[in-house]
Amino acid sequence: MNEKWSMIMKRVLLWDIPDEIMLVVEHPSGVVYQNQVGGVVCWQAEMEGVLSPLDVSAGAAQRIQDCPYLSGREGITAEVADAIDALLASEPGARFLKVDRARLGQSWEAWVYVLIDSPESSATDAAGVYHGPIYGFGGARGVLTWPNSD
Repeated sequence: MNEKWSMIMKRVLLWDIPDEIMLVVEHPSGVVYQNQVGGVVCWQAEMEGVLSPLDVSAGAAQRIQDCPYLSGREGITAEVADAIDALLASEPGARFLKVDRARLGQSWEAWVYVLIDSPESSATDAAGVYHGPIYGFGGARGVLTWPNSD
């Protein structure tokens, strides 16, 4: 294989994802996920990782998307982070996620950094507690993303 081409990351553009919230788990996968975020700013945010659906109700997804994000600016407020955390905690398939408070200033509308606490294996669910769609990542970082509002 040509050495030049082996250095180029594979890229998945998420501009046209369905109107739902997806989770990108930061992980050295060789694949970069990129989305247009930030409302009318149309910033091109990206993260190397793996893409996972997020099991949240349509109502919770809509409320997360409707939060009062900073118009056309990078960053989200602690109040928006609190609202997202409350919504995630209310959803059995998303309780393993919390907004990454250290990265509030880097988050955008349609690109919110999160901390992930995934169980090591699906055997953890033997007790009937659902932890969401991902296993084996342990404590990880990621981002919630959805279609940009522009």
